[in-house]
Amino acid sequence: MRQADTTERIIDNIGHFRIIQSKKGCRFSEAPFLLADFSLPITEDDTVLDIGTGSGIIPLIIAYRTPARNIVGVEIQEGIARLAIENVRVNSLSERVRILHHDYRALKDIFGKGEFSVILSNPPHIPVNYGRIAPYIERAVSRQEIFGTLRELVHVSGCLLKPKGRIFYIYPVSRLDEVVSAIKDEGLKVRRCKLASLGKRSKLFLIEACKD
Repeated sequence: MRQADTTERIIDNIGHFRIIQSKKGCRFSEAPFLLADFSLPITEDDTVLDIGTGSGIIPLIIAYRTPARNIVGVEIQEGIARLAIENVRVNSLSERVRILHHDYRALKDIFGKGEFSVILSNPPHIPVNYGRIAPYIERAVSRQEIFGTLRELVHVSGCLLKPKGRIFYIYPVSRLDEVVSAIKDEGLKVRRCKLASLGKRSKLFLIEACKD
């Protein structure tokens, strides 16, 4: 696999904010917007975590659409994390949004148990060893569970979630049973589930889980 050149960039103007992305690397789709909408309402006092933030699109949406003051995005890929940090800066949101270059599986070493009231993730949707691996490593990591499985994601989310907190994921419909099983095994409860609004042939679903 090749490393995409994150210096080859494009700038998209989306609503009130600007997003810098790598031309050949990880690019966002409609899914982050659907997931952010599904998570509303979010209040001023909520502490928000986006796991696998990519270029930081979800933290930016949350910052613009809600009064939340403490939003954290975590990204394991250094080059993409740098883009996310730059996106926060150019949109003047550094006082409300932090981007961490870190493996989410080790977040328990950074944050205390029950640190966040809202956790979101638009994670890699394809298990390792399924399907063709993308030629650029950034795209491969964003699509396949190279750095963390579904069950690892749910486990870390459960550890970092406050009592009465909420978790939001978006996944392919083919993995619905697997997602629900992982949530229940972690001692969490499924609160809502719906098809993503991507037309008649929607293949993604949105799910909300809660603690206590």
